[in-house]
Amino acid sequence: MDISLSPDNEKFIQNQVAAGIYNSLNEAINATISIAISQVIDSKSQLDMLNAEIQRGIDDYNEGRYLDGELAFKKLMAKYE
Repeated sequence: MDISLSPDNEKFIQNQVAAGIYNSLNEAINATISIAISQVIDSKSQLDMLNAEIQRGIDDYNEGRYLDGELAFKKLMAKYE
């Protein structure tokens, strides 16, 4: 496979190798791609959890498990007065 990097990315990778963080350009590029993949997977997991929480809220509302916002705020304020 033949790839082209932007000058900034190429300099970054070369600096990582020169600093001894990676033993070769291939190792540095593979590690960087692995990190990017991990971040995408983490973002998807977080989005899935958020969507599940939203759905739980929708289900609670549809089943009548909710408080009127103004009433809940008044109760909270009364608790700390």
